[in-house]
Amino acid sequence: MNKAELLACPTCKGFPLTEDKSGFVCKLCSSFFPISEGIPVFLRKESKITAEESARAEFWDEGWDKRNKSLLSLSRKEVLKERSNYLTYLIDEGYPSAIDLSEANVGEKSFLNIGCGGGYEGLLFAGYGTKYIGVDFSHNALNLTQKLVRTAGFKASTYQCEAEALPFQDASIDVVYSSGVLHHTPNIEVALKEAFRVLKPGGIAMIGLYATYSPMFMWYRLHALIRGNWTKKSIGNWMNANTEGEWKTENRVNHWTKTYSKIQFIRMMETAGFSDIKIQQMPQLLENLPILGKLSRAVLPRNITKIKLGRFGPMLIVTCTRKH
Repeated sequence: MNKAELLACPTCKGFPLTEDKSGFVCKLCSSFFPISEGIPVFLRKESKITAEESARAEFWDEGWDKRNKSLLSLSRKEVLKERSNYLTYLIDEGYPSAIDLSEANVGEKSFLNIGCGGGYEGLLFAGYGTKYIGVDFSHNALNLTQKLVRTAGFKASTYQCEAEALPFQDASIDVVYSSGVLHHTPNIEVALKEAFRVLKPGGIAMIGLYATYSPMFMWYRLHALIRGNWTKKSIGNWMNANTEGEWKTENRVNHWTKTYSKIQFIRMMETAGFSDIKIQQMPQLLENLPILGKLSRAVLPRNITKIKLGRFGPMLIVTCTRKH
């Protein structure tokens, strides 16, 4: 995809941007955005980043570095096997992205993945022949995505930015996808408005957020209260330690983990401007139930622990469009 038709300044939304080997410059506000290890960095100036936001960046960089480092040594055959396994996982778990965002539906379209994480989503959707664009707050996550996608023989563009300030022009993207990401952002309402802004009229958006009314998060919330965590921030800390627990370090906790009800989610999407909003809650698997899940995994065959008990799982998925 032509960068001149895609990129805009995340600060003032001006375009076009001028590019050289060192980075991009906005002609309107003169903001400079460097290129680091081949990845354009469209973050706010360091002086405007708070200590908490800096800690959040370190948290996710450290997490992706620990979690997926082993993937970098895989061969092309092994990476393609990982892609196949990931698609099978999405189908088995009941994720609508496996069907609604299939190759037949998104192939050759511009596809924005907000929070591309460790590269599996990039592998899947870039492999469909999309004009795949992965963005993330974590530089390490983007490195992983680029390397995995290239090893597989696919193409991807990656940009480091905040979900609340996307570096793209209005109505420039055919498909916007974000799964399990925006509940970690400080200002989800702004992030959703940004997703709407860059989506073309007639385009498709699919967003996934953690569900408040699910056994997993009701248990985490109760457990947090029992442990004396009464504030929203401390409850978020506790839920984060359980959902991204292996990443937690002594001094860094990503405290923005939040959950949402169906009504809250729909209202936020409507406020952002989206239309034709359809929401569903993911299936609850036996193996993911608090306490009982751990016991079932210890004594029952895997095909039994994968039984779906009903649509009250830990994730809400919205599919919607932009009409105008």
